[in-house]
Formats: sequence, structure tokens, C-alpha cells
Amino acid sequence: MTNNVEISQATKDDIPDIAAIHVAGWQGAYGGLVDQTYLDNFTVDHRIEKWTEHFDNGESQALMAYIDDKAVGFVDYGSLKTAPPGTSKIRPLYSSEIYALYLKPDYLRQGIGTALTKEAVKNLKEQKHQSTCLWVLEGNKQARAFYEQLGGQRIGKKMIEIGPNKLKELCYGWRDISNILEK
Repeated sequence: MTNNVEISQATKDDIPDIAAIHVAGWQGAYGGLVDQTYLDNFTVDHRIEKWTEHFDNGESQALMAYIDDKAVGFVDYGSLKTAPPGTSKIRPLYSSEIYALYLKPDYLRQGIGTALTKEAVKNLKEQKHQSTCLWVLEGNKQARAFYEQLGGQRIGKKMIEIGPNKLKELCYGWRDISNILEK
């Protein structure tokens, strides 16, 4: 575990760092899973545009992780957007969602992802959320192992298109997010 990790609320000033981490995370995690041409065209400039829209819409509750004042990761979360299959819209089992969690590849397996997730969960609890879920590509075994280590249960799946390929995405859920804080 890296002891000198600082976590803070992301602002619009962090968008270039978020975009760069997002691209590095995709290229590190999805090589061999996602079409290489698509990955090569997954650019920081395009991500800056998308993250700016996300912040402008008031949808972001992103947190940044810094080591020695260098941005190394982020988590973005909020109210449920993409419900697991079969979820009731009247009485949903999951009220929040982790939209994105990415680290620069050199900072994986140092406890930073856990620290970001726990801080996001604390904020979700303050907002009266008791449950959360997230979506991850089936082939991203490292991320899946991480979510399972945090107690996530597979609760659904769907096919998505990324570039020219259809890929299976799995949903992991936590009915009681307090359990994440105990990991």
C-alpha cells in the first residue's frame, strides 16, 4: 500500500489529468480485448471533450488520487445510470453506480484503487445510498479480481459494442456498501 496517497474532490481543472489517466487505463487494461485501432484512436483530446461535457452536466462526483502532487488515478460515481438486467425501476436493488475507476498502469496493485473506492463509498453513504454496482468487461480479469476482493457479486451481464466488436460486460453489485469499507 502506498502511504502517501492523497485523495481529493476532482474539479474541472483536473479534466486533462482525468482524460490522460482514462486513456492510459484503457490502453493498459484493454489491449488484446478491444480492437487495437479503436484503442489507438482513444485519445486524450476526445476524452477531455467527453469529461468536460460530463462535468458541465453536473453528473460528476469524481475523486482524484495524487502521489507527490502527481495525478495517478480517479473514480467517478453517482446515482444509478445503468441498472443491472431485471432490476425493478420502482424498487431498485441498487441506488448508486461507480461509473469509472482508472489508474495509471504503473500504479496498479498499490492500494490506490481500494482507497479511491472506499472514499467514493463514504461519500455515497453520506448521500444516503446503501448499495452500488458497476460494469466491467468480462475479459478484464484483473479488474474483476479486484472487485471480487472487495466483495462484489456478479449480478448481470450484457453485450456492448466497442469499435467493431461486441463484448460481454459484467455487472458487479454490493447490496450493502458498508462491506466495502471493511475490506
